[in-house]
Amino acid sequence: MIELTTLRYFTSAFEARTFSQAARVNDVSQPTVSAAIQKLEDRLGVSLFQRSKAGLTPTPFATRLYHDTVDSVAHLSSIDMRLRREPQQTVRIHCAPDMLLKGVATGLNALRIGSPELMFGFTDDPENSDIAFLADSCTPADHDFILLAEESFRVAFGRFHPLARVPEVRLADLRDQPVIHRPYCPNADRMDLDALRFAAAEAMNDAQLLDLVAAGLGIAFVPLSHGDSRDDIVLRPLADTDTGHRRIGISHRKSVFAAQLAKRLAKVCAL
Repeated sequence: MIELTTLRYFTSAFEARTFSQAARVNDVSQPTVSAAIQKLEDRLGVSLFQRSKAGLTPTPFATRLYHDTVDSVAHLSSIDMRLRREPQQTVRIHCAPDMLLKGVATGLNALRIGSPELMFGFTDDPENSDIAFLADSCTPADHDFILLAEESFRVAFGRFHPLARVPEVRLADLRDQPVIHRPYCPNADRMDLDALRFAAAEAMNDAQLLDLVAAGLGIAFVPLSHGDSRDDIVLRPLADTDTGHRRIGISHRKSVFAAQLAKRLAKVCAL
């Protein structure tokens, strides 16, 4: 019989794509996770992940195993709460339009594993949130901010765009390119760079924007990390112009409860 803890480590590694991130989600050491998964591979007689410096790539068998077990792992992991019938506590979450949910979801999952009584409700208004994932310039007045990363912006092209083939571009190269704007907080699409071009669309969030870029509707200025999980877009630096940067992290309401949650999230989130 495969132990629940081993399956929990496996599902975390599958979702996080690194042993180190899976270890943080489960509040254990990286060797503990990697050793457990190695034993699972030995038991099953198959490889579950291709390991590389870039992270973990699940094998087809791992994908089947994940979909067969993820619901059961979640159900069994929270059985103690259901038996005790502890009241759920709602945490109001705001995810800014320029943030992608992938890193956020990993952190929230880690919180649920450690505190299954938590229930997350999402709000469009950061002022009404307990926890917010955003850039520091968008932090609500009654929140404190925990910095997680700082990154520059790049020009995003669809994979088959002619300019995706060159290592860097210049502002003149973009003069006739349709632009997809991202006019939400922070106003980081650098409207001053777009004076000579025409708008193709105006996105409501960056997840939508990346899909539009991938479809070939236009180009966009996006944070560097947005290219990490996409193989249908290409990011290139702008050689002759400063495209700016952003500081992103977690803000939290100035309460003991929210501050503790934010500190726990900061340990496991990969924004």
